[in-house]
Amino acid sequence: MKVIEVEPPGITRERTPRDELAEATAHGDIYLERLIRRQLRLAFLALAAFGGLVGSLPLLFLLAPGLEHAYVLSVPVPVLILAIPIFPGIVAIGWLYQRRADSLDAAFRELVSDDG
Repeated sequence: MKVIEVEPPGITRERTPRDELAEATAHGDIYLERLIRRQLRLAFLALAAFGGLVGSLPLLFLLAPGLEHAYVLSVPVPVLILAIPIFPGIVAIGWLYQRRADSLDAAFRELVSDDG
């Protein structure tokens, strides 16, 4: 998106988002606000996914109280539940978060680059 600003002698000049950011204009503030809002939304989404994953464990043990005393190959089932699905889930959430954050940053860099 390019904004055209009229200069005093009547000469118009194209203003890029990079100019808006460099000069700290209202439009530049909007670009930054949108980036920060998207990053914050992504962080809350990752936090909710992590909280849902870890927060579901007490509910699981409440609904199935026999799991606390169960063993598989002499390993307690709660340890298996923590080790097998939880850690890969946490890694997956972190990986997806990083990919999306990089994508947001790349889109912002593309918006403010001189090439556009």
